[in-house]
Amino acid sequence: MIIESDGATFGTIGGGCVETEVVAQALKLLKEGAKGVHVGSYDLIEEEFGGVGMKCGGKIDVSIEIMEPTPKLLIIGSGHLAQALSRIGKMLEFDITVLDPMAKKESFPEAMQVVADFVETGFPKVTVDQSTYIVILTRHKDDVPALKCSLKTNAAYIGMIASRRRVALVFSQLLKEGFTEEELTRVYSPVGLDIGAETPEEIAVSVLAEIIKVRRLGKEHGATSKKIPFQTIEALRK
Repeated sequence: MIIESDGATFGTIGGGCVETEVVAQALKLLKEGAKGVHVGSYDLIEEEFGGVGMKCGGKIDVSIEIMEPTPKLLIIGSGHLAQALSRIGKMLEFDITVLDPMAKKESFPEAMQVVADFVETGFPKVTVDQSTYIVILTRHKDDVPALKCSLKTNAAYIGMIASRRRVALVFSQLLKEGFTEEELTRVYSPVGLDIGAETPEEIAVSVLAEIIKVRRLGKEHGATSKKIPFQTIEALRK
């Protein structure tokens, strides 16, 4: 049986109380962002005896497999690092979208969508959901609008290329504009895993490695922005 996130179902596993319980569990797993296969056992006895409200007796094991959508990589920027991210991201089977007023399709032949527009007007043209990973590479000129747009989505990952001081300055401005500390802790910045990367390709590998870590191991590993004390940001605000 196929169960969609809105509760719609196609097919059946026999109907009745067990099917109702399985649908509820599947929707719970989807809401939590669970991955992989989850096995549940259901006793086919009355509820007062710990079962699912059936009289036939016995037990049934049900496997729920979460089918993950194709991951999407949204690159905001169009420089050498953006091009390296696009190439390597495609090798990792991400659907690539590039957003930047200077972006050209010939520079990103592997991208599904190239939006040659400014962040404020181009972002609404892009579809962002829970399987989207955003990397901001705007050379700081559009860091604030890019973060403001990104933080209003349910993207799985938001990363920004910046020094620790630059991150604190940007966060300071966003705090003044009404964003909360909790919202800002979603941002991975300085971005990427620390592997001593220097070239655009090496930096792209470090960024995508961090994205893979989040995708495969979960958000509980925390955004790297949490390493920047908010006391530092508060000091910069003053």
